[in-house]
Amino acid sequence: MIKSVTLKNFMGYSEFRSKEFAAINVIIGKNDTGKTGLLKLLYAATKTIDIYSKRKQNEDISFKKLLAEKLSDTYQPGKKGLGELVSKITKEKLSIDIEFAHTKLNYQDRLHFSFGDSTTNTIIDCQENINSVAENFRCLFIPAKEVLTSMKAIRATRDNLHMPGFDDTYLDLIRALVIPTQKGNITQELSGVIKRLEELFEGQFEQGKDDDVIFKKGNTEFPISLTSEGVKKIGILTTLIRNRQLNANSILFFDEPETTLHPDATRELVEMLMLMAQAGIQIFLATHNYFVLKQIHLSARRSNVQTNCYSLSREKGKSIECLISDLKEDFPENPISDEAIRMADEEIKLDLGL
Repeated sequence: MIKSVTLKNFMGYSEFRSKEFAAINVIIGKNDTGKTGLLKLLYAATKTIDIYSKRKQNEDISFKKLLAEKLSDTYQPGKKGLGELVSKITKEKLSIDIEFAHTKLNYQDRLHFSFGDSTTNTIIDCQENINSVAENFRCLFIPAKEVLTSMKAIRATRDNLHMPGFDDTYLDLIRALVIPTQKGNITQELSGVIKRLEELFEGQFEQGKDDDVIFKKGNTEFPISLTSEGVKKIGILTTLIRNRQLNANSILFFDEPETTLHPDATRELVEMLMLMAQAGIQIFLATHNYFVLKQIHLSARRSNVQTNCYSLSREKGKSIECLISDLKEDFPENPISDEAIRMADEEIKLDLGL
C-alpha cells in the first residue's frame, strides 16, 4: 500500500527516496543509521490514515492534528517536541512526501507535510483531510522488545497514568492483541502460516481471563511469564492472524524479527513472512541478522516475490546514505555479510599462524 516516499532533513537523513516499495522491504545498516526511525515514520503516517478513516465517520476531526499526535506518541521526543525529528546536520525544514496505492482496496492518495526545528506539537504545513481507507485495512508494528509479558503494565502506564516510556508501537500492538478471536474462515495462505508457526513450538496461544494470554501445549497451559521469548514472538503473529488484525489488506512493520529466535526458527519465520507477502500483506522489516537477510534472498528467488533491500550507511558527521537493491535478483554486498567475511578471514589467519 505504501508505494513511494521522499524524505528530506528527517533525523539523520538529508534525503531518502524510494520510488517503488516492494511486497517485502528489508532495511539493514549499522547502529545509528536510522532503521527504526524510518520504520516508525512510515508506520505513524499510515496508522494515522487508518485511525482518521474510522473516527471521521462519527466526528469532525482534523487529519493533521491526528498526525501530530501520532508522531509525538510514536517517537516520544523531548521538551522541544516534534522539532527534534528535524535533521541537526542541515537544520532546514523536514519534508515528508508519501504516496499510497492499493489496487484491491481501490485506494490512492498522497500525504505531504513539513515542519521546522521549532515545532513542538502542531503541524501547520499539512492537509486537513485525506481519503479514507477501507474498514478492513490494518496497520501493525511489532517492536524488537517483547510485549506479551508486560501488556497490562504498558496499558496502565499509557492509558491510565498517561506516562511516556512505551511508545505507540507498543500500545497499538497491545490494543490489537486483546481483540477477541473472530469466527470464520481465514484465507488459505494465512491458515498455512498459522499452522507452520504453531508447529515450530508444538503449541498455540489462547486468550484467557482479563485479556491474559496463555500458551497451550497439548492439554497443558503455561502462563505467559513462563513461556520462552521465542514462543512469544511467534505467538504475537498467530494471535494477530486469528483475531483478523493481520489480514490480506495489512501493512506489517517488524523491527528485528530475529530477536530471541534460534537460526532455524529465524529461517522458518522468514518463510512465513514470504507467505504473508504472497497473501497480500506488505512487509517492512529492519534487521542486523545474516540468517534473516540470506533467507529472504533465497525465499524471494524461489517464490519470485519482489523484495527490496535498503542498505543504510553513515560516515561520522555526515547524513545517512542508502543503497537500494533487489533481493530477488541478487545478494548485494552489505555490512552484515561483510562482518561474516571478516570473521572468516580472521579464522584463516589464526589457522595459518599469521
